[in-house]
Amino acid sequence: MAPEDERDLLRRLERLQLELWPALSDPGFQAPLVTESSTLEDPSYYLAAGDVIGYPIKKGPDRGRWAIDEVASPVIFWSRSLPDEDGELRSGSFWAETEAAGDNARTGGKPPRFHRVVKELAETIKSRYRKSSPVKGTIYFVGPAAARAGLRLREEGRKGEPVQVYR
Repeated sequence: MAPEDERDLLRRLERLQLELWPALSDPGFQAPLVTESSTLEDPSYYLAAGDVIGYPIKKGPDRGRWAIDEVASPVIFWSRSLPDEDGELRSGSFWAETEAAGDNARTGGKPPRFHRVVKELAETIKSRYRKSSPVKGTIYFVGPAAARAGLRLREEGRKGEPVQVYR
């Protein structure tokens, strides 16, 4: 996704009243709601459709910060598409754990609102974004602005393969 694609996606998600959480947050952080004017500075975020469960990081350089438990919380992990040092746009991704861990008879699973958000996000991506030619069997969805701009695209990773958009 190019920055214009991200703005368009945030505009479409605004009506769903999702919270925008950074991958790591400070204690007491209050997540803002997703809006078209949300500032995106971090390489990854969580889109939360309900109360999140987190835990403090006890070791390392991020000691004292909080991370979200993505299995127990109704969140969608969003790794943004960012340019690398060569100016090529690297692939991003969305990931969601749709089933809660543990005994679902007691925990009740994830809320129906979260399942609707996941389904709507998948339908938005599939209907508006263009498919790429397969790269090692994987098909990527390329944002309309990135496809129109003719940006050089590459899959994420140290030796990521080039991604070509179907015309």
